[in-house]
Amino acid sequence: MNRNYQEAVTLASQCTDRSAFDDEIVIQAYRLITLASLRQGALVQARSAVTNILQIDPGYTADPVNDPPAYDLFVSLVRREENIENTADAETDTEEPSPAPPRRNEGGLFLKLIGVGLSDYTGDLPVGTTGHPFDFQEASTGFGAPYLFTAELGYEFSSNLALVLGVQTGNYPIVGYSTGNNDIADSWRHTPQLLVRYTFGAAGEAVAAYLDAGANVTFGGGGIASPGFGPSVGGGVDIPLSNTWSFFVESRFNFTLPDNAIDGTSYPEDVQVERPPKGSITGPFDSVNQLLGIGLRVRFGGAASGSAAQE
Repeated sequence: MNRNYQEAVTLASQCTDRSAFDDEIVIQAYRLITLASLRQGALVQARSAVTNILQIDPGYTADPVNDPPAYDLFVSLVRREENIENTADAETDTEEPSPAPPRRNEGGLFLKLIGVGLSDYTGDLPVGTTGHPFDFQEASTGFGAPYLFTAELGYEFSSNLALVLGVQTGNYPIVGYSTGNNDIADSWRHTPQLLVRYTFGAAGEAVAAYLDAGANVTFGGGGIASPGFGPSVGGGVDIPLSNTWSFFVESRFNFTLPDNAIDGTSYPEDVQVERPPKGSITGPFDSVNQLLGIGLRVRFGGAASGSAAQE
């Protein structure tokens, strides 16, 4: 009656302790706080008081006879807002999680398909010529174009390690070039490989880099050529297209011994010839390389890793 609204709020607030007062008294206290707050235009404080009333008595309604119409309307509005918020929270709790982006599968069998690339031979060449993997002599010398095909079957472990059985078969135009190719039937070589692959980064990354290391046997060519054996090293990048398919870009180098195996040429230092061949940067090793290869891999089984698997 005296318009001391703030004092009314202060006094009523002393009666809101439910451990000290009955719920009916507490509700009456919050009612007074609401009325005084509305008179002051303190809508946030008024809403908080009505919310507390509804928490004590969810079925609470204003008295249409003894309560002002503004109070009755305000209680109705707060009740409506509370119902909407509660419904939204319930829908959020039961809402299906949004699908995670494609991740590569972790573990299980995988198969390389449609692998093609540029081939390179690094080995014994005629005097005056030094070979290295990026000399691109195959583009202008020898027989045919420098290309190859690759395939692999592997098993990936969850520790980012994989065991891979692969094969590389291709045309190496200048293999045996130092002999004039007179004693070698053709320039095609076939290279089965047994590799251990380590994939970097946490499982499930969108793009995964990997390194390979292992051994190979290389054969073909006929004539004085013979099978060669040696280490293989390489690496690449695997880019998932889905949880099953991925696109890869890679390179690999396959070194072979003895020196006269795949190219039929070996000139020890104590053997004098009229025009000895010039060795390559690989020394006593020869190598049949995949300078750049691309293709597709498909994975069988395993679980989609990372957040996708958790979802």
